Amino acid sequence: MQRLKRPRVSLLPHHTVVVELLFLLLVGAFFVLGSKASAVIRFTDRMLYINSAIPGATTMYQVSFTYNNTGVYTTTVGSIDMQFCEDPIPDDPCVAPPGLDVSHATLSNQTGETGFSILSETGNEIVLTRSPTAANETPSVYTFDNIVNPTDTTHSFAIRLSDYPTTDASGQLIDLGSVISEVTNSIEIDTQVPPILIFCVAGQVNKGCTQEYGGNYTDLGDLYPDVTAATTSQMAAATNATNGFVITANGPTIEAGTHVIPALATPTVSAEGNNQFGINLVANDDPDIGPLGSNMDDSDVAPNAVVMPNYDTANEYMYNDGDVVAQASGVNLGTIFTVSYIVNNAPDLHPGVYTTTITYICSGRF
Repeated sequence: MQRLKRPRVSLLPHHTVVVELLFLLLVGAFFVLGSKASAVIRFTDRMLYINSAIPGATTMYQVSFTYNNTGVYTTTVGSIDMQFCEDPIPDDPCVAPPGLDVSHATLSNQTGETGFSILSETGNEIVLTRSPTAANETPSVYTFDNIVNPTDTTHSFAIRLSDYPTTDASGQLIDLGSVISEVTNSIEIDTQVPPILIFCVAGQVNKGCTQEYGGNYTDLGDLYPDVTAATTSQMAAATNATNGFVITANGPTIEAGTHVIPALATPTVSAEGNNQFGINLVANDDPDIGPLGSNMDDSDVAPNAVVMPNYDTANEYMYNDGDVVAQASGVNLGTIFTVSYIVNNAPDLHPGVYTTTITYICSGRF
């Protein structure tokens, strides 16, 4: 019995030594792996901005990040590798996103750490190069034009970033990191502003032509050589036409069959006892046509609306079939014009019912 115990006692220290050695070896292995991982650090503040996310669009990419200086030494950077892959994991095979093409990309701008140019580019990889220079912890932005977006809207894509002290993205890796984005079909919203022209004529109207009073017929009663027959009507016009509107007066002078009261060919004052027919579009007091004849106070006329010269002199009247009587030079939200009419007759005017129909036509100049 004593002989059996001795071997057990003498073996215990050997077992203990073996266990301790294994433990030390494991600790050593973890230390070595940890030191390798610490040799590669991460870019910070990584971001990707794409000017257009439409699948297949040719657009601008902005890649931004900050170089990570450990503080122990200054990182020297000579090149940056940008791989466009379906996933951001550095150790996975880089599968190019369908439809993506960076082979014609141009480096249009750079801020922060600068001095780079494109060394090489393929369908899904861009390598930037410069003379190896110390990189500070400065936010840096690299702008690329003429990149063709991926076409797959069901899967995100990434740019795997890494930099190197060499000029050709070879040798010891310094920093790494990824940025992720995705293309998407945009939501398109279409609308339009239709061409608008509002115009109305009546005894009295408002700017929007939503209210009209007095109808379109006036009976001047009997004509007398010593009294001027007069009346008024109103018209309102509005348009969003770039060049405004133009209004013409159309129709014959006042007549009864073959008997005619001639229209005034030039602006002329009213003269009782003479055969006269004329209109104007301003306020008059000879004859005193009434409240509506006071026409167009400032609240009724938009700044770009004008009465034409032959029809804008108070107490002077004329009429010519087809004349432009008023116009606006641009978009006009509503203008009211008051038209005054006069009829004078000579003592020997042939009896009869004298009538005329004046048609006003407003045309938008779109």
